Amino acid sequence: MVKPAVPISFEEFKFSVDEIEEFLRGGPPDERFQKPFPPKIYRLKSGEPIIVRPATKDEAPAMLQTLRQLIDPKYDKDFYHLVAVRTYSEILAWAQNRLKDGYVIVATNTEGELMGLVNHRFVNEEICISLHTIVFKRAERLGLFLYAAKIEHAFDVVGVNEWWATFESPFGFRMGFRLQHTTKPWPQVQHELGGARVYYITREQWNKSVKPYITSIGLMGERPVPEDMLKKTIPLKPTSKFEIEF
Repeated sequence: MVKPAVPISFEEFKFSVDEIEEFLRGGPPDERFQKPFPPKIYRLKSGEPIIVRPATKDEAPAMLQTLRQLIDPKYDKDFYHLVAVRTYSEILAWAQNRLKDGYVIVATNTEGELMGLVNHRFVNEEICISLHTIVFKRAERLGLFLYAAKIEHAFDVVGVNEWWATFESPFGFRMGFRLQHTTKPWPQVQHELGGARVYYITREQWNKSVKPYITSIGLMGERPVPEDMLKKTIPLKPTSKFEIEF
């Protein structure tokens, strides 16, 4: 302990838990970064619709229950184990107000069962940080569709100027390569996920080349989602069966 350089009128003072909480949480959500992502549909080759929509914090238990099952060494392939652990901590921090300006998007089947999720957070009006993309039905480019959806939210809905990502697996790196990400100088610029390299795209790149490419390969989806279909995705249900090639 260090004594003050001058006399102080009291020796101690108390804080209420409510007062301390204000300093511990990631701050109240900034409405600029919480603009709602417009739900859309991704159709599998079978014609089955996958509904992609914003998540709410009261749906975190269903996400955590699903992710918890992957926190097991038997899933230590393609970095699923690592991605599940990190995503679990981010969803928990988001739900408990320990993440600044986070946003979560989920994919469900028509019965509301969780098929995948993505999350990101906003540093400021200029930069959005990609956190994780994880799917529980690894088929027909659902992961790429979801990843593109959160980029769409950052650029088209919120209006940031740069998207910063990093990739933990070869699958993620391939996805970034296909969507024309380039690198910031490293180690001068580091991603908050372990100090890894930052792979980024600008809003100009998104509008001129990345978004047209995604559209050309059918990965922008369909809008609007019929209201009755959207209602059936609530409440969110945990994944009943993983289809991730293990």
